[in-house]
Amino acid sequence: MTSTATRLHKAKAWFAALDWHVVLMLGPRHKFSETEWQLLGQRASGISPSVQAASFISALALASLLSYMLEPQLRQAGFIVDLVMALALMRVGVWVWRRPTMRSLYLGYLWVIAICICCIFLMGVYAGFMGLDFSTGETAVALMGVALLLIASFGLWVLAMWRNEFLADWLSDQRLREQAAELARQLSSAQIQPHFLFNSLASLQHWVASKDDRAAPMLASLTAYLRATLPLFDRPLLSVAEEGEAVQRYLEVMQARLGDRLRFRVEISDAAAVCQLPPGLLLTLVENAVEHGVQPQLSGGEVLLKADVLADGSLQAEVIDDGPGLAQELEFSAATHAQPTGAGAGHGLRNSSLRLAQAFGTRARLRVAPADPAGCLAQVLVRPEGGADPAPR
Repeated sequence: MTSTATRLHKAKAWFAALDWHVVLMLGPRHKFSETEWQLLGQRASGISPSVQAASFISALALASLLSYMLEPQLRQAGFIVDLVMALALMRVGVWVWRRPTMRSLYLGYLWVIAICICCIFLMGVYAGFMGLDFSTGETAVALMGVALLLIASFGLWVLAMWRNEFLADWLSDQRLREQAAELARQLSSAQIQPHFLFNSLASLQHWVASKDDRAAPMLASLTAYLRATLPLFDRPLLSVAEEGEAVQRYLEVMQARLGDRLRFRVEISDAAAVCQLPPGLLLTLVENAVEHGVQPQLSGGEVLLKADVLADGSLQAEVIDDGPGLAQELEFSAATHAQPTGAGAGHGLRNSSLRLAQAFGTRARLRVAPADPAGCLAQVLVRPEGGADPAPR
């Protein structure tokens, strides 16, 4: 009794899992919006030369096979007609390939029927023109037409079903990649703020408790920093001018904490001010400069942020400090599909390089190297659209 119930349960589950739209060969089941078709344009339009060559060879083989079914006196004409019809069917297949929808599939069926009818008609015209007794090969020609109709219709169905499923899977993967990129952007942005805010608030709390005169300027600088930065992290890109304002406020807060040990300059040209970068990118580099270049030195140090547009239209932003510097150069470029490695490649640099690649692809490069004569140089280079990929130095 139990085994019978188990079998019935499995049978019900099997039938419940069936997609009757596919079982009854009704056609593609996924529908795409016009926006999705535009996104799929890069995938839906191109057919590689290898596939085109293979399709032509298949057309030759199909024409040879079908013409062999005819009477000897009809084979030559049959091969030519079958080859032309096979090439016409290929064109129908290309059309369905580009838009594998229910509508295109059923219109494709109509084209297949019309092509098969034309094939039989042309064979009859050829037989009459040559004075051949067409009745002797009439059955073979009819069978050839039916075979061509069945083969082409089934092939068209398989093509439309597979292509439709492939495009649906590609769209799903694309959405997952976009979600992962957005999550990475949010996590990277979130990592920029906490440690700085906690340390600043701890200093502010201590100064307030001890009635230190530095508390009021520190609070004003911290408020200006929050006002300048918090709204920016909801945006994928922001202008260098806005980023420079956030950097200015951050350095003012740090100067309130470090006093004369921190000296800084922010130099952004008018051309660079309107360029776009991921939010917090320059701020992260400046934070690294303060943490590794200024704070370790008893005498402190200087941080310089400068940004300009080069003669070729590239945006170049540099953060320079006069601290201990690096033992080796670190470089990231999306063209190499690599991230910076080495002792100096911390989470901040890794996140920055990742976000640059997400925003600009191979057009962007992040380089961290020893400065001349001393200190550290962090350089961001973004080529204009259509420009060559940044070349390693």
